[in-house]
Amino acid sequence: MPNLQSSPLLAALPMGALILDHRLSVLEVNDAFLDLLEHTREQVSGTTFEDLLLTPIDEALTTLLSDDATQRLELDVRFTLQRGGILSASISVSRIPDSAENPPRLLAIVLRHAMDQTDVKPTTAADEVLSLIQAASWELELATERIYAPKTWCDLWGFSPDETIDHNDAIQRILPADREQVLAALRHACETTEPISIRFRVPDANGEIRWFESTGQMKTTEGSLTGRMYGVVMDITERCKIDQALARYADIVSSSPDRIAYVDRGCRLLAANTPFLRAAHRLQARNNIGYPFKDVCGDGPLTALLYRSLGRCLDRQDIVVEDIREIGRNGLPRDAEVRLFPHLDDQGAVAGIVINIRDVTQLRGSELRLRQSAAVYASTSEGVVITDADGTIVSVNSAFSQITGYTAAEVVGNKPNLLNSNWHPKRFFVRMWRQLLRSGFWQGEIWNRRKDGEIYWQKLTIRSIQDSRNRVVNFVGVFAESTANLGSAPRRAEHLIHYDALTKLPNRLLFESRLDHALELGQHKGALIATLLVDLDRFSHINSSLGHHIGDELLRAIAFRLRETVRPSDTLARLRADQFALIIEDIADPKEVEEIARRLQSTLGATIWVNGHEMFVTVSIGIAFNTGSDIERQTIIARAESALRLVKRQGRNGFRIATAGPAEPINDQQGMVELMRNGLRKNEFKVLYRIGHNLLTKDCSAVQARLHWTQREQGLIPPERFPLLTNDSGLLLELGQLTLHTACEQLQAWLSRGLAVESMLIGISEAQLVRSDLIKTLTLLVKENPLIAHRLELEFSESLLVKHREQIAEVFSGANRLGILTSLSEVGAGWTAPAVLQRLPIKTLGIHADFVECLSDSVHDQAVVQAVINMAQALNLSTRADGVRSDKQFNLLSNMGCNQALGDLCGEPLCAAEIQTFLDPNSAPSRSPTYKS
Repeated sequence: MPNLQSSPLLAALPMGALILDHRLSVLEVNDAFLDLLEHTREQVSGTTFEDLLLTPIDEALTTLLSDDATQRLELDVRFTLQRGGILSASISVSRIPDSAENPPRLLAIVLRHAMDQTDVKPTTAADEVLSLIQAASWELELATERIYAPKTWCDLWGFSPDETIDHNDAIQRILPADREQVLAALRHACETTEPISIRFRVPDANGEIRWFESTGQMKTTEGSLTGRMYGVVMDITERCKIDQALARYADIVSSSPDRIAYVDRGCRLLAANTPFLRAAHRLQARNNIGYPFKDVCGDGPLTALLYRSLGRCLDRQDIVVEDIREIGRNGLPRDAEVRLFPHLDDQGAVAGIVINIRDVTQLRGSELRLRQSAAVYASTSEGVVITDADGTIVSVNSAFSQITGYTAAEVVGNKPNLLNSNWHPKRFFVRMWRQLLRSGFWQGEIWNRRKDGEIYWQKLTIRSIQDSRNRVVNFVGVFAESTANLGSAPRRAEHLIHYDALTKLPNRLLFESRLDHALELGQHKGALIATLLVDLDRFSHINSSLGHHIGDELLRAIAFRLRETVRPSDTLARLRADQFALIIEDIADPKEVEEIARRLQSTLGATIWVNGHEMFVTVSIGIAFNTGSDIERQTIIARAESALRLVKRQGRNGFRIATAGPAEPINDQQGMVELMRNGLRKNEFKVLYRIGHNLLTKDCSAVQARLHWTQREQGLIPPERFPLLTNDSGLLLELGQLTLHTACEQLQAWLSRGLAVESMLIGISEAQLVRSDLIKTLTLLVKENPLIAHRLELEFSESLLVKHREQIAEVFSGANRLGILTSLSEVGAGWTAPAVLQRLPIKTLGIHADFVECLSDSVHDQAVVQAVINMAQALNLSTRADGVRSDKQFNLLSNMGCNQALGDLCGEPLCAAEIQTFLDPNSAPSRSPTYKS
């Protein structure tokens, strides 16, 4: 072991110094160096110079030893301190002259050093005091972003006292949701030197969220732009929990309909909620709190029960539950359930009694009247079926009929197996009945069949009912249609919107959406797309002769065969009762489609057995390809329908491919475009207006502006036909701009006259959105018509939001800046995420007219409409139903919570003068568009 006693010369040096041999091992060291690094001689003994450093300098020192021309080096190094931390220093290293036979040695002297830079500050008396309240001081050096803090701070944050901690390390420990506000506070403190105080959350090692409150202030170093920030952080988790609990308990107690009070051991009233004081007729009295319970509540059954139970509650810590009978405000007796709870203080001693009083008059009466039938009618929204001990149905409720489609008369006297889907093996029912007979209870999920043949997933609970001798007399089954297989509410709503309830195939909405996508993709790739319309020949004869239930089973069987025949990548849909459609993409040769059509005919031509009936089906198929430039969905469907009609005229049971586009229809299309252009020049296009009604008050809530074409030969052509007539001719943009300008000018005129127009609805087409500078146009219109800004409401189809999301978001934002309202129409045909709607400045959701049209007859359409209304209410948006035609639709929408209605029921479209007559309060209306139920 080397002798580390320093030589007299080395010991006399006031600064730290040491001597190294040619292997850079420490030979001698003075006391000043040991004090500087807080080491002992024993700790340094046997070490190399590298063991004391964080800075690698071996290469430099080796060069100094080997190069005679270099006698001295000056280096910046970092020493490790014994107590932890780092010491930055500048050292001078020189060669010590020696005899030629001895290896050279080095003398290292610490010339200067920085202040102690340990991350763990020495613990002060103040730190010890702070640690008692789960708090710690901290310092942030802005130049290096290093944090200096005592051990208590490290324990709070979950750092080791031995590790170097910088600003980023601490920020990463903070919960991601709180990081930005912490960084913003620190930036503010640095920029303004103002003190900060902020709360944030930090997960601990166990994943539990801890609440911290930190204060801090910037302290600049004299003569420098950089400095340090000092502060204190405190763990306030327990305080937050207590605050939250107190707030929660206060809310519960104050909002509870029960009477709640608290008395101490001396039976003095220390707390009471409003229902308690109201029942005691002491709501306005001042001498309540702190007074004896008997003085506040008087003599009565409650006071008698409390004083009688003092010994049980205070001495034995029993919970007392008893009923009392009181006289109500109307002079009639009321039953009340009184619960007395002993309240323990922090030392576990009983400090008082919590009194809870609940009016159970109705409950006690119901228990007497409904004790035997409580198990049956536990939930009126679920289907209930009661059987006798042999399993024969004796009763069902109305929900049973709504879910299954069977009336009570059809099922009473039968066994429940008429609902069997035949999807479960026999052992499933053996286990179910074994458990039911053993325990009297079974619960699970099961596939069952409705009367119309639809298979559905059902959650079922079965209980046995026993008599006084424990003999089974009945079985009660309670069930509800399970939505677990459809996932979340949005996913279920989307399934209802886009899929046929009978065959589970995509419906027309989803088919058209996929066809649009396929055509767009085919145009981009230059690929051939085919659309096949498959009609069942004389299907109506089957329904009329064998019944609709046989027809529905046949449709399911046909859908199954079609799915087995086509590729998984092809889209198979059911468009209407007896018509299916098929989209085939990426076709290499048109002859492939002919082969597919023959295969479909062959597959469906084979014998189909349905409920014991042998059936033979033939089909007629119309085929169309996406030939031609910029072909659209309506065009290719029209071609396929044309081909299908030709097949039927030629005797059915065949297929035909539509031509690329006969000359006559194209000429007709071009002629219609010319007629429309001439109509524009001759002012045949007029903007007509329709009143929209508030479903609650039935008053005028909006005026809808739409362009109509009065054509000499064809009469009044509604705007719905414009896209089909104009196709890609560019007329849609011109027509849309005409509507927008005319309606804005008319709105300005009405508002100038002081007419009460709540809002003017104007539909915006895709051409206006994509091909024009819509915001620039709106800016000019608002400048020219300054009164319209907050009364103008622009309607955009939901499909535009899906197709042009970024562009429509910019338009919505620009319109919002101008004060123009925006709404989304035709909602329900697609599914727009609520999160997307929440980010856009939308006022109203317009329900698609297709769902409104079938609202009275289709529970599926009702479910879609209700889902849209519920979503709008959750997002604080209003709803408007388009295409309302009947009183039944109007009333259904009103009951569902819809806000506004538009359609034929609200009156026919009127010219501006007629609308003005209705809106002007100073003139008698010639005809009132106000809806009268």
